[in-house]
Amino acid sequence: MRCLKCNVDLGETYTKCPLCGEKATDTEPLLKGFTVASYPKNSPVSPTEKEKQPSRGLSREKLKAYFNL
Repeated sequence: MRCLKCNVDLGETYTKCPLCGEKATDTEPLLKGFTVASYPKNSPVSPTEKEKQPSRGLSREKLKAYFNL
């Protein structure tokens, strides 16, 4: 399959060009040997546990030292 308007080769499964929307023609592709990549089915992603960040424990002394009070 090819799009003559965009002058690009398309996979065998395309009926129209994804770039311009023009109907794909059943013309011999210029680049041979390329296939359409198959993608795995979507599966739900399990949420990861958020890592506990150590508490900083801002005490009055630390705040005074930070702000030079």
